[in-house]
Amino acid sequence: MTNTSKKSTGSESKSAPAVKTAGAVSVSAPRPKGPQLPIAPKKGLRYSDKDLKAFRTNIERAREDALEELRMLRERLEDLTSAETADESAIYSMHMAEQGSEAMEKEKTYAQIQRIQDYIRKLDEALQRIDEKTYGLCRMCGILIAKERLLAVPITTLSASYKIHQKCPEDGVDRIVAKGLDALK
Repeated sequence: MTNTSKKSTGSESKSAPAVKTAGAVSVSAPRPKGPQLPIAPKKGLRYSDKDLKAFRTNIERAREDALEELRMLRERLEDLTSAETADESAIYSMHMAEQGSEAMEKEKTYAQIQRIQDYIRKLDEALQRIDEKTYGLCRMCGILIAKERLLAVPITTLSASYKIHQKCPEDGVDRIVAKGLDALK
């Protein structure tokens, strides 16, 4: 009996087909298989100190907003927990459906808290990259990530070109180009 299954070597990741839907490339294209080694940035390639200062301001504002949202979520969780304790001491017990709804609300709040904490951690990492003057460099291509992308998604470490096409741009320039209006329909 012969074994017809092939062992994955990771080398086939270079020729992974692009996923296309209705004339547009899917943003959630599958990640290439096998380890992808980051390309070192060109020596001296980085954003200016003025640009890094503007990015820092944007990140600090996003961090303050995230901390405020985290505070509100924790208060909500505290309210849900204290309401649960008050209901347990009530003369009449809560209906089972209401208990389920309350448990779901607490679960959703826990998940939101975790998501915000992860986001704050990534914002802190972005601030550290600013201090190291490596912020805005694509970890896969080594090129400068487009400013528009960094302002919209301050925690990103991938160029839009790599994120969308799963390959580095041939000319070494990250461009965010809007597709034709037909692609948006």
